[in-house]
Amino acid sequence: MTTNATSLYYNPAGIAMSEGFHVFVDGTFAWRKASYEHKLQPAEPGTFNEDGSVPGANDGRADLFNIIASPMIGVTAKFGDFAAGAAFYTPFGGQSVWSKNDKFEGDPSFAGPVDGQQRFYNISGQIRSSFITAGLGYHLKDAGLAFGLSGNLILSTTHTIRAKGLSGSNSLAGEGRAVLDAKGTDFSMGVGALWEAMKEQLWIGASYQSRPNFTGMSAQTGTQETFLGADEKPVTAEFYTDLPDVIRAGVTYKLDPETELRLFGDYTRWSVLEDHFVVNPDLGDGGTEECEYKERVPGNPPALGSCLLSQKRDWSDTFGVRVGASRWLNKETELFAGAGYSSNAIPDKYLEPALTDFNSISLSLGGRLEVVKNFNVALSYTQLFYLTRDTDGKSDHDLARGPSGTPNSIENGPDTGGVYKQMIGVVNANVDVQF
Repeated sequence: MTTNATSLYYNPAGIAMSEGFHVFVDGTFAWRKASYEHKLQPAEPGTFNEDGSVPGANDGRADLFNIIASPMIGVTAKFGDFAAGAAFYTPFGGQSVWSKNDKFEGDPSFAGPVDGQQRFYNISGQIRSSFITAGLGYHLKDAGLAFGLSGNLILSTTHTIRAKGLSGSNSLAGEGRAVLDAKGTDFSMGVGALWEAMKEQLWIGASYQSRPNFTGMSAQTGTQETFLGADEKPVTAEFYTDLPDVIRAGVTYKLDPETELRLFGDYTRWSVLEDHFVVNPDLGDGGTEECEYKERVPGNPPALGSCLLSQKRDWSDTFGVRVGASRWLNKETELFAGAGYSSNAIPDKYLEPALTDFNSISLSLGGRLEVVKNFNVALSYTQLFYLTRDTDGKSDHDLARGPSGTPNSIENGPDTGGVYKQMIGVVNANVDVQF
């Protein structure tokens, strides 16, 4: 519902209801605390080795505490009834670095477990999709209606370090590491409308943001290096993933000149993300056929060929709803607050430490101040509360097995059932200058 440069992503019609020329600079600073606690399953590899049991190597609690910053900059300009804008920002992504398992620090027999009980999915990693967006808008002033269209150049990067076993399990015997580094470029579009249904009192908006390339998976190209007993040279790797399309709608109502109420929601089609594949095109046709999960069932293992990794996702669509209010103490000073709920995309059977999601509740509080004429600063804090998930005994990640019943080297990985917890706090600061 906003008219500043962030509308280029959320609803590009917003720039058509702005005035003048704006430069908008925004910084988001977040802290994240998370934990994963795993109990070994009866048939899970890695419980014992030939020298006896190794408690705490693959069971117990892993923790992380990370801080991340994300910048955004945008410019918009209004020329009569037309508007144009451009921005750079990162709407998808995150990073994680898990704490060490101090019990195995300097262990002469077992070097791998020091990287934590979650290491077969993530030791450290970054997945990020940044957008360079350009948009146009048009304002039909007599009808109080604005339209907008935007195009996005999506710059994606993936860098992950994870443990890898010879059999694809979490066995301590022959434990190594796999490092994936890939980048990709895609394109998407957004459209939106904003209607001033009641003059200076009621506004209604809606928008649609497309999937990358409109349909099908997007590919990132780079290298994967695997260390299993001896150094190996990096091989060409293609990482196949997908991002969702998003439908958004909102209403803003001016209760009186000093009070504004807001309601908005979104529906995100995460169900488009069915699998994650890593393929070496030098060993095959560069496609994903050898990684298809439907071929990876007991008694029918895939030819390893070009497939370096296959992970089932089968995520679900999500929705979010949020209410907010603003109160102007005077013309220059605005206080605002909000609360929201977002649903979870990841089913219990495929939840794993590298990619987590939860049903969540958010609370936010902030303010906006016009320091001098046409120079505005804003500061807010949002606390996200995530509902604990217990998936013990529900993981399907270790179900794909070869004809002998043992895991194969491209399976989803070891069992990821356990108790997942997370909290995130977000500080947002921005400056909006009008010329």
